[in-house]
Amino acid sequence: MKKIFSLALSVLLIAAVFSACSSKPGSAMTEENVTATVDTAFAALQEFDKDALDTYVDSPTLDVIMGFAKDHEQFTELGKAIFGSLSYEIKSIDLENKTVTLTVKNKELSSIAADFTRELLSKYSTFDLLAQLNSDLWLNNNLSVLTERISAAELQADGVDITLSITQEKRHLVLSFDDEAENAVSGGALSAIKDYIKQ
Repeated sequence: MKKIFSLALSVLLIAAVFSACSSKPGSAMTEENVTATVDTAFAALQEFDKDALDTYVDSPTLDVIMGFAKDHEQFTELGKAIFGSLSYEIKSIDLENKTVTLTVKNKELSSIAADFTRELLSKYSTFDLLAQLNSDLWLNNNLSVLTERISAAELQADGVDITLSITQEKRHLVLSFDDEAENAVSGGALSAIKDYIKQ
């Protein structure tokens, strides 16, 4: 009886492993894999899953945030706050040109990001601000204020169309976000920060 039970358990475990593996997006440039990659990448954004983002997303700005998030949980919480309300709809997939076009919608975060940046730069020089990014106490005090403001923000009235290029890796596809796409998924926060710093 024990052998039958062990055998049945082994079969169930093997089936679970194979079904888990098969649910991951593949590397072939097919509509099914592109759709699965988009679903995986956007779920990773919403949950700020650093491993999945590192695998399926190519984004210079996210790379910086994830670099800080590896050492400071506050940046992971900030990522969840920024992208937690992000929604998307696939409009078209162009396999020949290796692109996918989406409509994305998030909270309206441009004014929140601009105000927060202005407040910080009125208190700290850029050099001092960079030094504070390693202080958990400073991050707790300041990023909690930002995440509270993000929580209270309203959703955007309209979605924004973005086109992402798709790269084939050995085992999966990768979505590349340019500045326009990064800004759209961040609810306008990225442009607001960059524009304020340029002033």
